[in-house]
Amino acid sequence: MQEDVSGVVHAYLEGRFPNLVPLSPTTPLLEGAIDSLGFLELIMFLSERFGISIDDENFDFQDLATPSGVTAFVERMTR
Repeated sequence: MQEDVSGVVHAYLEGRFPNLVPLSPTTPLLEGAIDSLGFLELIMFLSERFGISIDDENFDFQDLATPSGVTAFVERMTR
């Protein structure tokens, strides 16, 4: 059974960043909604939760611009 990556990402973002609620797939995350510490926490969460390695070679902040972008990034990294 494939995990619902989008559901996990949305639940994390809504729980950790209540200022983003209501959250849609296209909610902007880079425009001040999440600060640099928040992005570090998000990257650590994704790494631990999905077992992916995130480094400079496979990551661009634009990958985390929206919840749908985060979901696509995780799905790409877990293939």
